[in-house]
Amino acid sequence: MTLLPRRKVLITGAAGGMGRACARLFGATDDLVLTDVVAPALETFAEELRADGYNVVARAGDMSDDQLLSSLVGDVSDGKPFALVHTAGLSPSLADWRAIMQVNLVATEKLLRALEPSLVPGSVAVLIASSAGHMMPPLAEVDAVLADPLQPGFLEMVEQIIKGMGGAESPGGMGGISYTLSKRAIHTLVQSRAQEWGPKGCRITSISPGMILTPMGKSEIANTQGATQLLDATPVGRGGTAMDIALAARFLASDEASFISGTDLLVDGGGTAGMKMRMAAAQQAG
Repeated sequence: MTLLPRRKVLITGAAGGMGRACARLFGATDDLVLTDVVAPALETFAEELRADGYNVVARAGDMSDDQLLSSLVGDVSDGKPFALVHTAGLSPSLADWRAIMQVNLVATEKLLRALEPSLVPGSVAVLIASSAGHMMPPLAEVDAVLADPLQPGFLEMVEQIIKGMGGAESPGGMGGISYTLSKRAIHTLVQSRAQEWGPKGCRITSISPGMILTPMGKSEIANTQGATQLLDATPVGRGGTAMDIALAARFLASDEASFISGTDLLVDGGGTAGMKMRMAAAQQAG
């Protein structure tokens, strides 16, 4: 029996809400390479997919582990175009500021650098950012630091930036600022990487979810004021689902999006616009 060629898709954070939805959707037409830091959950999910006829390779581990990255690169590198859907990340209710920055930005940079030698024309990456990244105005000095997350002393420099923005006394605390900075950095990372990837025939984009009702999103609603405010400001009148994000990722990774690169797609039900309008109204009233 001759099998038709199928694209390989690497999905990080595959045992989480968005990762699982992306795996289910992409795996209908593509071969899956899944990774997550939680080994038991990843393997259980991978077995579920295999039982349903999906082609799956699953590798658990920390995205900062060079050995894991090398294995993942080997899994997708066969001289053909591949896709990356990078959903792995931490939010303020789940970790401290340092872990948030390490996972959301430093590990992302390491992953992209590991994959880049294997890029071939038609390869595409979709990174999960956040609507939080749209709430911070551009700050040239801050963006310059965030642009090089593997530089010596990076986390120490970020700590000073966070403290300068209010630190633990700010409404979101140090974790909230770190999260916003890390997701803002994903937006600018995509912009700069697109300039390098384009001549290679490759694309890179990001998605900024709003309030998505995954386990992580529900934790934010229960523990952070900003998440509740964003949900209340969402004009479509509901929280998002993991499949809302997976459908957007499938589009961005498809040939239908071949002219889309170096940009971010808000998938937030209008919540970011709602929040900005409320903030502007409050400033005028004040």
